[in-house]
Amino acid sequence: MESRLLSIYLSRILSGFYIFVYNTKKYKLVYPDISVKYEAEIFADEEYNKNKFNDWITEDSIIDTLVSLGIWTYNGDEGLKSLDKQIEDLKVQLYENFLNPAQLKTIRRTLQNTKNTYDRNYNLRHSLDHITPEGYVQGLKNQYILMHSIYDMDNNLIFNTNYDYNLFNNITSTISENYIDIPTFKKIARSDNWRNYWSANKDHIFDKPTINWTDEQKTLIVLTKMYDSAYEHPECPADSVFEDDDIFDGWLIHQKRENEKTKNKNRTDKLLQGKNLDKANEIFVKANSKQEANNIHDLNDNTSKHIIKERQHAIKRSGNNTLDDTKLPDVQREILVQTNQAFMNRKK
Repeated sequence: MESRLLSIYLSRILSGFYIFVYNTKKYKLVYPDISVKYEAEIFADEEYNKNKFNDWITEDSIIDTLVSLGIWTYNGDEGLKSLDKQIEDLKVQLYENFLNPAQLKTIRRTLQNTKNTYDRNYNLRHSLDHITPEGYVQGLKNQYILMHSIYDMDNNLIFNTNYDYNLFNNITSTISENYIDIPTFKKIARSDNWRNYWSANKDHIFDKPTINWTDEQKTLIVLTKMYDSAYEHPECPADSVFEDDDIFDGWLIHQKRENEKTKNKNRTDKLLQGKNLDKANEIFVKANSKQEANNIHDLNDNTSKHIIKERQHAIKRSGNNTLDDTKLPDVQREILVQTNQAFMNRKK
């Protein structure tokens, strides 16, 4: 992206308003303060209470409706979670292979295809949200905020209770077309122009309380602090990692997973403290609830989780609820290793 455009976006964020042109006329979007947002919340709540007993598609029934229309399945939400996990894994692979251009190209292609599939399915999953009561009042709240935020260049509000609906929709579309997306925010957060402001006085970067920062200002600050934390990290990545959003995401995910491993090890050590485990290969811990069972399961590392899944599949294939432990895949592998080792020792 051109530095000129980044500079325009930064000035827009710093000023707290956005000047745009519709049909050759200039308008100004003045981002609302907390009082306007509060009024919008009250307005939306009143409308919700007026309309909540109408014949809506509810959030509880929306999946049934999507399935009946043939655009979703009952396990679709799990599929979305799986795609999200695949995206995270691919980003970690990018980070782990960022010095291998040939491998990066292959991973990027797979990542982009997976992102496209996720976006397509996500849009289908939420395609009817706007006709739920919650979606309806969310739209009303956004509309209220915009009506109280759009001015002419003489600082006069354009819309009131009797407004031109077509004009409002067209101006709203113009504003949406010039929305600053997250990749652009990240470029701004890394730019020298912004970093100069930030370094000069990061504690008082805007001349108003935090509660009255615009959404754009808050987004920029959050991302800037994210980069600051990465720069200060003991394992700070190379500059080239910072410049690539997907690779940098992979670094963040990698660090998060490493932290989770450390926490799991600490929890495991605390859980097993004082127990005489001798040289036990496996430890069984009794759970008092499903949630506790899940927490205990999470204490296993990835290798152990894979073994558990292998065993479950083997038991399922056997058609019995029990299976001789010598028939378990991991045990058979261990027996094979021991047999090979014994053979090699005999040859010596």
